[in-house]
Amino acid sequence: MNTVQAKLNEYKHQVVEKDTVIKAAKQQLSDAKIKLADKQAALEKLQWEVMTSNRKVEKLEGEQDSLQGQISSFMLLFESLMKADPIIYGEDYDISTRTVDHLPHIDDLDEAQMRKMEEARRAYITAVDAAKEKQDEESIAAAASARLHLQSFILT
Repeated sequence: MNTVQAKLNEYKHQVVEKDTVIKAAKQQLSDAKIKLADKQAALEKLQWEVMTSNRKVEKLEGEQDSLQGQISSFMLLFESLMKADPIIYGEDYDISTRTVDHLPHIDDLDEAQMRKMEEARRAYITAVDAAKEKQDEESIAAAASARLHLQSFILT
């Protein structure tokens, strides 16, 4: 009986040791899960920040492209204005010397000329709107051409 009791006590002692080892392993597993959850939260935060940064970069690139388009549009417009109007201004800024007496009076224009001038005005407005929207060389050139056509009614 004593031998059986000794074996039983030994088995109980082994069970207690194994329970202690299991509890320690469970505690380590729990700690690892907490650390994993923290790492996953940090990863999700970083992913969100990357996504937000990428959106900002795309927005800035779009704005940069738009600004570059506007700059090239203005450069083309300036070039076309320089080609279209070869008179160099800069020596005389006095507007008072320029009069509008040489401009035709609207009363002197007939119905057909008025209609053509109104069509040219509408075409110019449409061309300017298109140039603002597209911001390419072709639409800017079309706007400059429409402007010259409209000016031909006024200056002739």
